[in-house]
Amino acid sequence: MVAKTTPTKRRPVQVRSRKVKARIKDAAHEVMRQRGIRGITTNAIAEESGVRIGSIYDYFPNKEAIIAEIYEEKLEMVRAFLEKGAEQITLETWREGIDRLVRDTWSYQLGIGLDRTIVDASYYYEDLLCIARDHSRMFAMTYVRLLQRLGSRWKKAALFDLGISLYTLVNATWSYWRLTETDDNVAIDRQVALTVALVEKAIAS
Repeated sequence: MVAKTTPTKRRPVQVRSRKVKARIKDAAHEVMRQRGIRGITTNAIAEESGVRIGSIYDYFPNKEAIIAEIYEEKLEMVRAFLEKGAEQITLETWREGIDRLVRDTWSYQLGIGLDRTIVDASYYYEDLLCIARDHSRMFAMTYVRLLQRLGSRWKKAALFDLGISLYTLVNATWSYWRLTETDDNVAIDRQVALTVALVEKAIAS
């Protein structure tokens, strides 16, 4: 009778790989915060993360790919948060709902580390600009679905165009903070006021 052998339990390689990738991305983000987007290098990422440069290239072809993955992951999280919040808005209290959605989304995205260093990178790297463009379209579609549910009689194309305009207000808040070198909440207050005013037109007509 052949004795059965118990398989040796080993930590999955995939789990270790995810942790190493996370360390690399966290380090890259920290380097950007410290040195700015123009100051980031693979050497600096390796030093901050404790991962050898050769190993970094096992996971990412270049520093731009690291930054792009950070950016895309955070935007995906923001969209999921935005979509869930939009589903809670009703016609009876849509103004309060929009106000809360905009403010809560800002709190959420800043809380997950979607900060100005990452947003600034989208103006510097072409790949990130493509990600931002795709994000703006999906952001706009969230508002298309919301306004259709609230009874807007505008055509889908017009609602989509409005959604893109609402997204530019998000960028306006980032720009205000960049130009004033602050994170003054007045920028969010103005974004809320303009968003409500634009949405009202789509609902009322």
